[in-house]
Order: sequence, then C-alpha cells, then structure tokens
Amino acid sequence: MQHSLRRLLYGLLFLSASASAVAIPQFSLISGNRCSGCHVNVQGSGLRTNLGWYSYMDVSMIPREGSFLSGLYAGDESNQFLDDKLTLGLDVRVQNTRSFYDSAAPRTTFPMQANIYASYDISKEFMVEGSFNFAALRKAPNSTEVVRYPGQRAGTLSAYFKPSDSLPMLRVGFFRPAIGLRWDDHTAFTNSYVTGTSRQALVAPMWAEYGAEISYESLKWLTVQAGVFGSSGLSELKFSDGKDLYAAFSGNAPTYTARVMVWPRAFDDKLNMFIGASGLVNYNLGMVNAWAGVGLTDWLALQAEFMHLDRVGVLQANNITAELMVQVWSPLLPYVRFEHGETKRAQVADLATVNSIILGAQLFPIPYVEIRPEYRIWDTALPGYTSRWNVQLHIFY
Repeated sequence: MQHSLRRLLYGLLFLSASASAVAIPQFSLISGNRCSGCHVNVQGSGLRTNLGWYSYMDVSMIPREGSFLSGLYAGDESNQFLDDKLTLGLDVRVQNTRSFYDSAAPRTTFPMQANIYASYDISKEFMVEGSFNFAALRKAPNSTEVVRYPGQRAGTLSAYFKPSDSLPMLRVGFFRPAIGLRWDDHTAFTNSYVTGTSRQALVAPMWAEYGAEISYESLKWLTVQAGVFGSSGLSELKFSDGKDLYAAFSGNAPTYTARVMVWPRAFDDKLNMFIGASGLVNYNLGMVNAWAGVGLTDWLALQAEFMHLDRVGVLQANNITAELMVQVWSPLLPYVRFEHGETKRAQVADLATVNSIILGAQLFPIPYVEIRPEYRIWDTALPGYTSRWNVQLHIFY
C-alpha cells in the first residue's frame, strides 16, 4: 500500500508540472499496434494504458538511466496506482507562432491543451474515465471571454462496459464520437474546411457530445464502432453559402456515427497497414472520411485521409491530408505533410482552394518531453505564398 501511494504521489507531481500527447496514428504504423493497444479510447488519443505509457517512458535523447536525469525519475515505474485500478495521464501543449492571416502579426506563445485524465476500474467489466482541459478556460487578451472553437468542451466523462473479450464494448457519457483519424494536430485539413484565404475549424479539439457508442475489436485485425449522440456541440457550427450564415443543421436531430478500420500486417509483422472509413449524419449535415496507411516497423509511416463535407444547400468541401514520417532514431522523427482543401459555396461561382506543406520533426530530448519545430507554407487565393515557423512544447505522462 505504501509503495502504491508513493507511485501515486509521483504521478500527481507529474500531473501538476508536465504536459503533451504522443497519440498519433503514425505510431500505429511504426509499431504495428492498434490505437487501443496504447490508449483507453479505442480510436486513440487521450489517456494511455500502462502499455502506452511504458512504450514511451524511455524515449529520450538523454537516457533516464546512467545520466544526470536518474534522480528525477526515481520511483517512476507505472502510470497505474491503487493496485492498478487507477490510471492517470496528462497532455499539455504550448505553441509559439504567428498568424497566417496578417503579415504584421506578432509572435505569440499560448497554451493549446492542458488535459488531465483518469480512469478507474470498478470491476473487470466496468470502468469509468474522465478528463479536464484547463486550456479551455483561457481568456482572450484584454477580455473576459473564453477562447474556444465551436463545439470545444472543457472535459469528458464516460463509462465503459465490456462483459467479455469476445463481445462488443459499450461506452456511454459525454465524449468525442469516433470519426476519421485522430491526428494530434487539430489544424489538419481533414478536421477543417477552407475559405479562399483561411482554414475554419470543423471538428474542434476536445469536441464532445452526450451519447452512446459500441466498439468491437475481438478480431485482432478489425475495429468497428457505431454511435448515437446529441448535437449541442455541432449546433455551434455556422456555415456561409457566400451570402448568409446557416447553422450546421436544423432542429435538434440526433447525430449518428459509424467507423470501420482494418489492420493487416505482412512479412513477419515488418509491414504494417491500416485502411478505414467513417460517416457522420445529422439531418442536413453529412461528413464522410476515408483513410489508409502503410508503415515499416521501427522505420517509417505513410498515411493519407480524405474528408467530404456536405451541408445541404449551403456548401460542400473536399479535403485531403497526407504525411510521411521517418523514424531516424526513436526520439527523432522528421516528417513532411501535404494538405489540399477546396470548398464550393452555394452562392459563389468560384471554388475556394488552399494548399499547405508542413516540414517538421518530433524531438524527445528527455523523457515525457517533446519539442516539435514546424515550417508551414500556405498557398491561398492571395498573391504569392505565406510561410511561418511554429514551435510546440509537449510534456506528457
């Protein structure tokens, strides 16, 4: 009991002083694991299982053992406490950047995410989990107004019920519906739609709805999910047809979602693949995503996702995001991403088009810390190109 309390204290200390996520589908392609192998959430992201925590506890340019870091991590053995019933986690992201939309914009530093997570196993079949994002309380400069994307929430709370390993799992509560790939960058075009000069959030970071979802993963190569949710978050979205603004949907219709993903492997598990699709429907709003990826174990990951959005009578959008990541060294992963977005508005003859190229890298200098430099280039309806350097700091547990 004393040992468990000591590990709990270490966990709480990290929760109060740390930050960041390493929950990206590229790691599935490099490792050969499904998202649920490392995360409580079947779709990935958020709270890590003990395997997910353990997989990255030692990823570091400076090793925790045999260096000046040894004392800092003494007693750090797991993210599970109280006889492994309680699991803790943390994701915080801080970014330094300049706006794309103003050539004279100053460089600013701000919190993107500050999530704490916890889950508790009440029994073998029943678990509860929750999260809270302190960054969602951030206020605009010189204002009392909280800065949030449409549909963004401050937290989640849900319960999981799985009667046996061979049966589907039921999740109920307030959480993000399973759609698309879970890119760890919420600015990905497949989470957005474009105008001629900008990107508008479609799937907000930390979006959540009240609802229920069934997940089936009893076959090692298959993930199937389906759910029904409320629409309070989606109702905050507004679309323009080029003349007037419209709500994302009419009335209080429920949101229906479905998602399927297969995970084939080949050549003695050296070649890892996935392919999948998802759909979201809410009366006159529909979104379809399709994606595929291929990776070589401990070497590289190549993935792409397509998104089609249709708000009947208002606009249609077609976006694609594709990325190649190479694991040069376990704590050094450079990548290049290409994105293309196009939107057709009902009252505008021209097609709005934006292209983007991102050159970046994930660097893990010490355990639980990631630094992510990026160089972003935009080609919009404006003359020439726009480019910006961004740097993100991630600290995770």
